[in-house]
Amino acid sequence: MSEKFRLAENAVCRETNSELRMLFDRVKGVMYELNESASAAVELLGQQPSTAEELSASLSEEFDAPVEEIRADVDQMLADFVKAGLVVQE
Repeated sequence: MSEKFRLAENAVCRETNSELRMLFDRVKGVMYELNESASAAVELLGQQPSTAEELSASLSEEFDAPVEEIRADVDQMLADFVKAGLVVQE
């Protein structure tokens, strides 16, 4: 079974005026500005824990892009966000 990911308790997501999202780490006091695809992924992770496969499929559909291309970006994003303490694996 694939691991699920979710936003960490210390990560707070807010929408900006440009409909993108900012991710705030309440522990470190750091704000991250997210691009369009990361904003969409964080929105999904905020709704419910998801696997990398589920995120890739949803983003592929939303952005009308091949799932293989999206998956590489999702894997990198998840690795970066886990390392930063913004996303946790379940």
